[in-house]
This record gives sequence, C-alpha cells and structure tokens, in this order.
Amino acid sequence: MTDTEDTGPIGPELLRCHRERFTGVLHVDGAPGGTIRLRDGLVIAADTPAAPGPEVLLLRSGRVTEHEWTRAYDTAVPYGRLAAELAERGMVGEAGVEALCLLAIADALFAMTAYGAERVRREPLGPDAVPPPLPLDPGADPHRLVRETARRMRAAAAWTELGVTVRGRPRPAPSPPAGGPPPDPIQRDVLGAVNGRRTPRDIAFAAGRGLYAVLGEIARLVREGFLEPGVPLAAGSPAEGPAGLPRRRRGASMINEMLPRPRTGGTPRLRRLRAIQPVQPPADSEEKNEEEREGGG
Repeated sequence: MTDTEDTGPIGPELLRCHRERFTGVLHVDGAPGGTIRLRDGLVIAADTPAAPGPEVLLLRSGRVTEHEWTRAYDTAVPYGRLAAELAERGMVGEAGVEALCLLAIADALFAMTAYGAERVRREPLGPDAVPPPLPLDPGADPHRLVRETARRMRAAAAWTELGVTVRGRPRPAPSPPAGGPPPDPIQRDVLGAVNGRRTPRDIAFAAGRGLYAVLGEIARLVREGFLEPGVPLAAGSPAEGPAGLPRRRRGASMINEMLPRPRTGGTPRLRRLRAIQPVQPPADSEEKNEEEREGGG
C-alpha cells in the first residue's frame, strides 16, 4: 500500500490542501474524529479527543505548573502569543514549543487515522475564526506528516498481532518477569496508569504521553510479559460513549487534573443561554386555556 492508502481519507486531502495552499479547517468525521488547521497549505495544529494536545503534554511534563499556565494563558491567548509568553516567562523555549506542537500534530493525525477516519470536510477560514492556542509556526509540510502517519499505521498494524490496539484495555500480567521492567520513564508512566479498564487513549492522557508512544510501550511490555493486552472494546459497542470512546467513571482519564481550564469571560455562557429555547406547552393545553378564558369572559 502507498502512504496515502495507509492514511485513509486524511492523507489525500492534506496533499490536495498543500497543492492548493488552502487556509482553513479540515473537519475529520469519525469516532471520535477531530480537526486539522492549515495556513497556506501547511498544518499548524490538529486536535482530537483521542490524543493529548500540546497543552496536556506540556503540563504533564512538569515544566509548567497549573498556576503558571493559567496566568500565561489569560495574558497571551487573546493576542495570539501564548508560545512567546511561555518563552518570556522562562517556562519553555521557542524550540521546545515547536517540537511539542509538531509531536502533538503527528500524534493527532495518527489517532484519527487509527480510530477510523471516515470523511474529511473543508471549512475556509472565516473572519471570526479563533486561532489555536499553540499553532506551529510556520507549519508542517503535509508530505512529511502523511509519510509519518503511514509509518505509524504500519507499526500499529504489527502490534495487533500481540492483541494491542487503540480499543484494547491492557492489564497487568498476573506473573510478570522477576526483577521488574527496566527503569524507563515512559514505561513507568504506562505501567502506573494501566488498571485493566483504561484504553491506550486513557493511559496517554493519564501519563501525559502521545497515543502512538503509549501504544508502542504497551506492545513492548506485552511482548516482555509485564502486561496482557486485555479484551478490546468493539467499535460502537454498548460500553462505548456516543463518540465511539469507551465509557469511563468520572475522572478516570485524569484530564481535569492535567489540563486546568483557564478563566474566561462570560461570552460563551451568554451564547449558551441564548440557545436555550422556552418550553412550549402542548397544543391541547393552549386550547383548554383559551376555552377557560372565553368562558370566564
């Protein structure tokens, strides 16, 4: 198979956008799907519920505290300069932000493809479009991203022979090898997050690691006897939520602890209130009320 065939509908559309120097958003339909943002044909951000974004990865790295993140976010996001603000505060250098954003983009593209992207729809950039908090500047070449996504999909296909998939629920092996695993930080993070109920997506959020990296470590730990792949969730099974992601107990993915929501103004809340429509009484109730008014008159 070619790289574009390995990447489903995402790869060919990214390459077309590059040729046409498209600026806007690609909406990826799937379970759960996501969005890809482009500027002049280059990818500047990608987001999906199936993989941690750059904010989560940055916070879980320990380089930025919740308080520092909130202050930087509130100060810089309205002006589109969060990356510069983080660098000025000495939290992370500009090169570090760039590497983090590129990692998150590649991971999001892999996650959307691995979960089964179905269709990609274009939306040109409108005048009121809100830019992503941490865009990659100037952006990533789609050809490079398509090749990398195809490579990751081929690696993930090999892991399925071990029973490791994005829908699996790995669990600790009942009799792990003596001596324990080597002192590898990502392996410790993965092992600490595995409980037999979490999927690789849940573990990625809990460990603050990319989905692809977590899948690879799960496969390695299964191969070495420290984990068992567990029984995977079937796509669309009753155990899954409406977006195709597994149902979990509140707080199981630990996302609230890892990505504090910065303070925002009241505009989004006002929009939600305006969207609430008054409940209309049933038609027979209106007729009855009208009869009572006429009779009373």
